[in-house]
Amino acid sequence: MRKLVLAAVCWGMALATAVSGSANDVVSWGLSHRGNETTPNVSSVGAKLLEEYGGMYVGDTSKKQVYFTFDLGYEAGYTAEVLDILQAEQIKGLFFLCGNYLQQNDLIMRMQNEGHQIGNHTNKHRDLPSLNEEGIRRDIRDLQLPTTAKFFRPPQGRFDAKTLRVAQEEGLRAVLWSLAIMDWQKTPKLDVQACTDKILERVHPGAIMLFHITNAGTPEMLRKVIPALRAKGYSFGELA
Repeated sequence: MRKLVLAAVCWGMALATAVSGSANDVVSWGLSHRGNETTPNVSSVGAKLLEEYGGMYVGDTSKKQVYFTFDLGYEAGYTAEVLDILQAEQIKGLFFLCGNYLQQNDLIMRMQNEGHQIGNHTNKHRDLPSLNEEGIRRDIRDLQLPTTAKFFRPPQGRFDAKTLRVAQEEGLRAVLWSLAIMDWQKTPKLDVQACTDKILERVHPGAIMLFHITNAGTPEMLRKVIPALRAKGYSFGELA
């Protein structure tokens, strides 16, 4: 019997691929935005797993509040400027670090001193569902953060029940996201206006926003989007 498989992949727009609900499901986290300040559609399997293991992808949807999170696998030279912006705007971020980033002692110390949260993004940024439990646990534990992390983000947004269970056993709460843009590439420079417009189209109460700090346009984009979000009535919170 011939099978026709249709796949649509678009960062921040696709539905997660896992749909069957079996114990072996691997979720590749994705979103289908509906606009009108509504929470996006997500994989029902992924959402159920997050609920089962105490994770989250969205904050309090009853409040016009958003949460800034940043994934940092390496330092591209723009984090200090982003920290300057957050400090000036009195916004606290959640920074998910990988092993390579631990060399940036001054920046990590500054994050701590300025009241930002630091999360576990694993030591080697491996595909966790492809590992056994011992491998997952090792990649989480081998990330020697200077502070005790409360939150965990699986690399590339890929997870399964095993991944979330091990993270929970390590005292970590999984945090995915409900809003993201294509900002992880170093070049070309971000189209600041286009990125700002897309964020404003997709924002919704309780949005957990994913950013990377690898592009020269990121600081400029944040300078533009922060007042624009405030103009729409949003404030900035911290995950708990």
